[in-house]
Amino acid sequence: MPRRELSRPKQIVDWLEEWGKALAEPASVLQEFSEGWETRASRRSYGNLTVIVPAPADLLVPKLKRGEPRDRAHAEWAKQLGMV
Repeated sequence: MPRRELSRPKQIVDWLEEWGKALAEPASVLQEFSEGWETRASRRSYGNLTVIVPAPADLLVPKLKRGEPRDRAHAEWAKQLGMV
């Protein structure tokens, strides 16, 4: 499988900043994960938008529950990189 990376990661930051400016009220982007995930998460605000990103181990929980080969491979890759 070819490795895909953004050529300019700043594109995402710019997009989030635009959304943050466009929001009239504070908002956040998040999804439910295992208990305690919020204490391990990273947070960043872009204007009125707060983005909460779960830790790699918490992101892998739903993938491992699915048990698909690509999800197991993703978990193994994260272990090799020392992310979990």
